[in-house]
Amino acid sequence: MVSCTGSNGTMKPRICNVGACFTDLVTYAPRLPSPGETMFGSKFSTGFGGKGANQAVQAARLGAKVMMISKVGDDIFGTNTLEHFTAQGVDATYVTKVPNVSSGTAPITVNESTGQNSIIIVPGALDLLTAQDVEAARHEIRSCGLMMVQLEAPMEANLAALKIAREEGVTTLLNTAPAKDIPDEMWSLCDIVCPNEVELQMLTKMPSSTDEEVSEAAKNLLQRGVKTVIVTLGERGCALFGGDMKGKFMQAPVVRPKDTTGAGDSFLGALAAHFVSGASLEVAIARANKVAAVSVTREGTQKSFPTTEEILARQAISLIDHTSLGLDDTEEKILGLVNAAVAEQPQTAAVCIYPKFVKFIRKLQHEHPDRYPRTLRVCTVVNFPSGKGTVDEVVGDTRQAVADGADEIDVVIDYNLLKENQTEGYQAAVRLVTAVRDVCPRGQVALKVIIESGELGVESLIASATEAAIAGGCDFAKTSTGKVKVNATPEAARIMLQKIAQHRQSSPGSHPVGFKAAGGVRDAVQAKQYLELAADVLLGSKSFYHEVDDCMMRFGASSLLPALRGITPAAPHGVKRKADDIKGQY
Repeated sequence: MVSCTGSNGTMKPRICNVGACFTDLVTYAPRLPSPGETMFGSKFSTGFGGKGANQAVQAARLGAKVMMISKVGDDIFGTNTLEHFTAQGVDATYVTKVPNVSSGTAPITVNESTGQNSIIIVPGALDLLTAQDVEAARHEIRSCGLMMVQLEAPMEANLAALKIAREEGVTTLLNTAPAKDIPDEMWSLCDIVCPNEVELQMLTKMPSSTDEEVSEAAKNLLQRGVKTVIVTLGERGCALFGGDMKGKFMQAPVVRPKDTTGAGDSFLGALAAHFVSGASLEVAIARANKVAAVSVTREGTQKSFPTTEEILARQAISLIDHTSLGLDDTEEKILGLVNAAVAEQPQTAAVCIYPKFVKFIRKLQHEHPDRYPRTLRVCTVVNFPSGKGTVDEVVGDTRQAVADGADEIDVVIDYNLLKENQTEGYQAAVRLVTAVRDVCPRGQVALKVIIESGELGVESLIASATEAAIAGGCDFAKTSTGKVKVNATPEAARIMLQKIAQHRQSSPGSHPVGFKAAGGVRDAVQAKQYLELAADVLLGSKSFYHEVDDCMMRFGASSLLPALRGITPAAPHGVKRKADDIKGQY
């Protein structure tokens, strides 16, 4: 499989993109007009575009070092484009102005109901980009790990870019958009070719509607000398094909699209950013699918592209058990908690409340399923916070919570007994967790065991408590109740995660155990710290933190959600649920 390493095996985490810099002129309408039809639109906006520029900006927003080779006109569009590249962190040294020629433009019409669009491209100054312009940047191309080209620029410049990259040992990626005839010599210069399913059909003259047809058409491109083919399939995700001719189809996240303009460019920019950072193509594709899925939920092209900080915030939000465990909690306060959990996408994984509010939330979800989706899980606590209840009492409380509709149970072990007598405390914890597990059907009700790591304090006790939780059959080992002086700490988390990792390695066929950090995680910096820690211990490298999901890790917190919502764009860019108007009905 292709990679972005130099001849000495070191990574070259820089991208060169040879392509278009356009200004998008976007009209929104109830539908796309028929030929010859004049109709009213609802809104107009301008934005920065061009497939090359789009991909470069998305990669830069995700932290990649990117250089751009292109041309713009000596007009306001060109000036704004250069200023925009600087603001976005894209090196525009080799984006030159051409006098007496317009910059490229792209009038776009968007169906505001479906998000589908039609685009007309006017290249302007881009048509004057030559092989000599690319050659002038050879010494900079040499420092890159990936060369990206599309088919909006003149073919002469595209061929030069691919040839120079090949001569300098730089991995090459051709995005076959917009589809047009491609010289035979170009195929063998491409390490990666990325068409969408329509372009794949046009390039191969083969159907591409089904997975089987996509596979056969991709095989046709591989036979032309291409090393790897990635086919983007819209809402279906994408498919990866290598030299073994076998395809891997990868699903895209399910979202409600608002504007699909630039989604393919967002995908490729994200793919490039993760690929040059050292991720395998398969991993880079999975991450890119998530990034592109965010972009289609907002209007515009580049302005819809998410940043690294937003992607992290969205991931962390989806792992939160949004919590309110105050003795003065009321139904009105719990309603506010639930409203916050589902107000914007993504919603939190769960809400965590006292048992007496479980039925109330279930009533909300039953009577207002569109506003309070059943995918929001309801978590409650038992033996909380002291851990001093008898097994029979805790089992009885758990059985009642499950009957009321709880999806998840957080149970506190007797951590004080563990401190007094480690052996006796361990055995008591195993008995308790086992008994609670028996009334929490696996696969239906998740069981999270709170060990109160801050109170246990020392490694041996934290490790013993985690082992007891695992031995009893927990789904998650959780740090703390949030009701003590010392809650979650990275040091305790590492001890717990190491025990979880040992269980996963020693019992590969058993139900995997996850980790929950509760208390003390208040902002994006701390959230990332824990995500990287979980990835480092459970997945082998902190760079895999993007792959930590809600079965692997959770955050139990009350203040983390508002901190992270402040990083993700608010309405109108986000998808927002109208929940506040329900206040006072219960």
